[in-house]
Amino acid sequence: MRVTQKDLAATVLTVLAVLTFAATHEGWNVWLVGGSHRWAAGAITLLGGVACGLGSPGKDTASRLLGTFGAVAGALAIAALATGSLTLVSLLTLDVVVLWAAALIRHQSAPAVHA
Repeated sequence: MRVTQKDLAATVLTVLAVLTFAATHEGWNVWLVGGSHRWAAGAITLLGGVACGLGSPGKDTASRLLGTFGAVAGALAIAALATGSLTLVSLLTLDVVVLWAAALIRHQSAPAVHA
């Protein structure tokens, strides 16, 4: 299987999520995030959610595993927004990256479908 436009878009969104985390972690005081861990959590949640929306769920084991990671990301997002904890923001970012990587691996290992 080859990399699709959706895979590339999800990659860009994931990179932006990681850069957002780096900005808040290092205190770069960038627009929107500034020094706020809550704003960073909101931006990372939005970027991760849009990247997730690019996917297409299946009924296989990998899809169920990805769904579990998605549920964990949702819980981490709520907790990070509520507390403003940098630790929770970092775990949320890690979860988004793991979801992206697992989805990409799943797409690349899936057999090609010929019409």
